[in-house]
Parts: sequence; structure tokens; C-alpha cells
Amino acid sequence: MNELGKAQHILGMEIKRNRAQRLLWLSQQKYVLRVLQRFNMESSKPVSFPLGTHFKMSSQLCPKNEVEHIAM
Repeated sequence: MNELGKAQHILGMEIKRNRAQRLLWLSQQKYVLRVLQRFNMESSKPVSFPLGTHFKMSSQLCPKNEVEHIAM
């Protein structure tokens, strides 16, 4: 068995990690880009839309710092 190093991708998701802050992110950006290319939509402009009224948001779910804000 060979040592392959730290995992960078699993099941089409990119793994990002910050060991110093003990944080782990999973990103599906490459998958989304591949789907957009498949349906010839990669040049489409992004559009934001409101959440449905059944989603209940609270101040506890709000980002507490700049890192969390960027991640949203």
C-alpha cells in the first residue's frame, strides 16, 4: 500500500483544510462548472433570488466574522 498524501478530492468535491484553525471546507465548484458547460450555460449571468417564506432565519445563523461572511 502506498502513501498518497493528504486527500484533495473525494466524490467530485474539492477538500480544503486549515489545520491551524481546525477548519474544513468541501467545494463543488468544479462540478457546477462542468454542469454549466454541459448545458452551454457557462456564460450565463448569475441571478440572486429570495428564499422561500418557509425558511426561518435567526441571528444565530448569521456569520460572526469575515471568514464566515465570505464563505456564505
